[in-house]
Parts: sequence; C-alpha cells; structure tokens
Amino acid sequence: MTAAVKTDKTPITASFRVAQLAATAISLMVAGCILTGFQFASLQQSLTDDLKVQASLVADNVAASMMFLDRRAAAQTLDLLQPPPYLLSVTVYDLEDKVFAEFHRPGATTDDAMRPALRRDGVDTSLTRIAVARPVAYRREALGRVVVVASTSRVGVGLLRYVGLFAMATLGALSAAALVMAKTRARVEKAEARMDYLAHTDPVTELGNRRVVYDTIAARIATRTDVRGDPRGPAGARFALLLIDLDNFKAVNDTAGHSVGDALLRKVGQVLRHVVRPDDVVGRIGGDEFAVVASPIADVAEALSIAERITSALGRPFHVDGQEVFARASVGLSLFPDDAQNQSDLVSNADIALYDAKSLGKNTFVAFKREMTVATQRRVAMERDLRKAIDRGELDVYYQPQFDCATGVLVGAEALVRWLHPEKGFIAPADFIPVAEECGLISHIGLWVLGRACRDATRWPGRDTAPLTVAVNVSARQLRDPAFIDRVSEVLQSSGLPPAQLELELTESLLMEDVDTAVAFMHAIRGLGIKLSIDDFGTGYSSLAYLQTFPINKLKIDQSFVRQLPSERFEIANAIISLAHGFGLRVIAEGVESPEQLAWLQHAGCDVVQGYLFARPMDRVALQSLMTPVQSAA
Repeated sequence: MTAAVKTDKTPITASFRVAQLAATAISLMVAGCILTGFQFASLQQSLTDDLKVQASLVADNVAASMMFLDRRAAAQTLDLLQPPPYLLSVTVYDLEDKVFAEFHRPGATTDDAMRPALRRDGVDTSLTRIAVARPVAYRREALGRVVVVASTSRVGVGLLRYVGLFAMATLGALSAAALVMAKTRARVEKAEARMDYLAHTDPVTELGNRRVVYDTIAARIATRTDVRGDPRGPAGARFALLLIDLDNFKAVNDTAGHSVGDALLRKVGQVLRHVVRPDDVVGRIGGDEFAVVASPIADVAEALSIAERITSALGRPFHVDGQEVFARASVGLSLFPDDAQNQSDLVSNADIALYDAKSLGKNTFVAFKREMTVATQRRVAMERDLRKAIDRGELDVYYQPQFDCATGVLVGAEALVRWLHPEKGFIAPADFIPVAEECGLISHIGLWVLGRACRDATRWPGRDTAPLTVAVNVSARQLRDPAFIDRVSEVLQSSGLPPAQLELELTESLLMEDVDTAVAFMHAIRGLGIKLSIDDFGTGYSSLAYLQTFPINKLKIDQSFVRQLPSERFEIANAIISLAHGFGLRVIAEGVESPEQLAWLQHAGCDVVQGYLFARPMDRVALQSLMTPVQSAA
C-alpha cells in the first residue's frame, strides 16, 4: 500500500442541510398562518350565516304573536325552539325596543343582547360572541326585531381541529422532505465521491493521477519549508521524485493490442506499489509514464536504491492474457531540496535525468546532476538551430567513397549528412543526429538526403562492369513509417536513378528492435530492386537464424573491429567475412586507416573498403573530380 493524499472537504449539501429544513419549516408556518386565518374567517362566516337563519326562523314564528300582542305565545314559541349548543340567547323586541319575549341559555349573560348595536338590523361580532338582528314583520308591517347571540366557541373548536390537522400534515411534510433530502444528499455525496475519484485517480491503474502526484509534491514542499521560508526546512525534509517511463510500451500496444497494454499498465502499477515504501506515493502521470514521490529520503543513495528495485522488478517478464510481455523501464530522479527549490524545477530535473537514462540505452536509472541542465540547454539550442538550418539550407550531403578491396577501384559512395553552422562551423553528425531523432526531424532530413543522393548519383559516370552505387542510411523512425517505402519509390521516379544503384543501410541494433517489422520492410524494399546492407554488423547480437531470413546484399563490419586489426579482433572480423560469404553476401569494411588493415582485409577476402586511408568524406564536386581519373584509368 502507498500513502494517499487526503483532502478535508465538506460535501456540497452539508452546509445547506439545516438551512433547507429551516426554510421548508418557515414556509410551512407562513402558509399555515395564512390558511389558519382564512379558516377562521370561513368558520366565523359560517356561524354568522347559521345565526341569520336562526333569527329569520324566530322572526317568522313570533310575527303572529306580536301582531296580537300575545307575549305568552311568543314566549312559548321561544321555549319550543331547539337551539344549537353555541346559541346563547334569543331576544324579541317590539317597535319601542322593549323586550317582548326572550330565551337565555342557562349561565349565559344578557349584556351583549342589551347593547343598542344589537337591537338594530345587522351583525355585530367580537372574539367571543356573534350577534345577528333581524326585523319581525307581517305583510310588510314592521312589528319589531329579533336579536340572536351565539358563542364563538364553535369557531375556536373548529379552528383548533384545523390547526392540529395542519400541524400533523406539516410534520408529515417535513418528515417526507427530510427523507427526500437525505436520499438526495446520499446521491449527491455518492456523485461527489465519484467525481473526486475521477479527479484524483487514474482509471486504468487505479493509482493517483498527475494531479495527485503534483499535489503531493506541493504538500511535501509546504510542510518541509520552515517559517523563515528556508526550503531546507527541518530535519528529514529531503524527498525524491522518481519518473518512470516504460521503454517498450508502444511496441506492446502495436503488436498485442490496447487491452493487453492496459493490463500491462495495471500490473506495472501493482509492482510499483509493492516495491516502494508504505509512505511513498505512486501515480500514473501519462500514457506509459509513472511517478513516485519517496519521502523521507536520507540521501541520493537511498533514492537510487528505490530506483534500482523498480528497474529490477520491471525487468522481469509479465504474463498478460496468456502472452509474455516486457515492461522494462527507465528511471530519472531528483531530490528536494538538493536539486531543486520548487516543484517546477524538481519535475523538470527528474525529466532531464529520465532523458539521460533513456539515452544510455534504457532499462536503467539516473539521478539528476547539475551538468545535465547544461546538456539539456545545449540540446534545446541545437534543436532550434537545426530547424533554422533546414529552413536556411545549411545542410549538405557529403560522400564517403567506397573501393574494391582487391583492385582499389571506386565502386560507390555512402551519403552522409553534414551541417555547416554559420557561426560554429561544421557540427558533427554524432551531435545533431540524436537531436533530430528525438524531435522528429530525422524523417525530414533522411528523405531530403535520399533525394539529394539519388539526384547526384544520376550524374556519376558509369563503369564498364557495374554502375556506381550510392548508400543511404535509414533511421528507426523511417523504418516504422508505413509511407516511407512509397516515398522511396517516388524519389527514384523523380530522380531517374535505377533502383539497383541505390543501397539502403540499416543498423543491426535497429533491426533487432522489431524483427518482424524489419523483415517486412526489407522484403518491400527488395521488391523495388533496391539493395540492402546491415551497418555496424557485430554490435547488435543478431542470431544466425535472423541473418538467414534477412533479404540483404551486404554486411558492413563495424569500424570498432577494423580499428584494432590486424593485431586484435581479427577472429571476429574473419568470422564475419566467412559468415557473409557463406550466405552469399558481400562484405564492406569501414574505418580503414592503415595499409596494415587493408592488407589483412585483402588477405581475408573482404570485398569493399572505405576509410581515411583512401579518402575522407567529400562534397559532390570533389567526388566528381575523384571519379573522372579513376574511370579513365579503368
């Protein structure tokens, strides 16, 4: 397990939970007050309407009694009434506003009935009583008035029932709202957790992503910087950033498929979690690039020990979907605060160290050193100047003449790119070719060299026995380019050079990176009638089985073997010559600089030689002048 970056944060809904419930409760209370007021008015109006009906009934029933001034009959009429419980009194007045007959519920007072306002036609209300007055008439002849008084207790009881019912409904609504909010909150929190997971986790390996790695670096720097701002901070402040880049991941994706590639990335992530320490943070920050923030680190030796464990663990084969694949890796590391004082420089320095590790042949680890920055700056400057050189036409093609080993007759030349910088003079190919390969300019340069060499070769005078050939090197990027073969064919057609006069050179190590692709490429090239040779033979450790399947014409002995002839390395050179002749191949020896080397090669049966003993690389004009006397002598 590795340490993870934790962030203290409140879910979005947490800060609004109480406010939402309070707002809901207040809204219900306001609505309840409004509805209660409306209900009160409705109940009061209903009671008033009932009293009006009661008053009208009494007025109709006592009209005859009042017409004949029969108080007893009027009293009997009132006694025969069955008043509802809320009715307090019924009083009949004559035209002189004197009581003609009356009914009082036991315990009820008559104060309200005696008020003048209640002896007039209309309605009088208070919080506790409602009084209604109705005229008594017979055939439109006014006889007096009836005043009915009732208690508002009916209204109060109805209102209490309504409030209770509303309170129960409100409580139920709040409970339902709380339940809905809880479920919504759970869903939102789940969505937040998912968003947080996606924001901080690589979905393929389930490691932390680039954001987690950078946040971890920032947190480590922040916690290890003291109050004075000194990046050296307290004891134990040192930590390391290790950048891990898989060396052959693209080949796995291209040959085995992306599903196998993803499975390999997951296994790499598991291995990294296993080999680092518990408190170290592992993350995937790119396609095939991982990072480890190792903290604390005592010194660079401890960081290198972690890097060694990583490269060793990733150097073993992985079994993925029934296939055996390799995930060898290069590791670059830098330390805080030894190598950098901030996050940007720390990452940049680790990346510089990673580049240096890859340039050493991959599957290794390198710690950052100050001088690497200078080399990186030089590389960036060279890339900038190289791009300008292409635009300005500063590149040129020189030719290394090749001679028949036995007769010394010129048989061809190898095309070599040269760069004449306007300020720095000639820049060695060993300096700018790797930069061109890294930044992707090598394909453009290689195609330009091919076109120039083919056009120049068409101007070379021929020989009676065989035409002169021109050899052009092929880069790894060109070999993997599916359109390169078509471009070679187009160059031959546009230049008019016969395919048999063109020879493409491929290094042995390049062929061994992807044998199947190389074999398919070579067969396609041979199908065009173009010759093929293997350059630097003896340094790439190719087996005889592969050599037998390669459709090639020549082997070129690497100059590292020729340089020590005839005293040393003669066994290897002799074996290469014998092997090539056994397969029906011609042999070229490069780097021949002494008569002793030439004599040994002639005795061993070498076919073609090139080197400073005969001629240095020259421009096309010098090569043309070299050809004329040679051909005349022939």
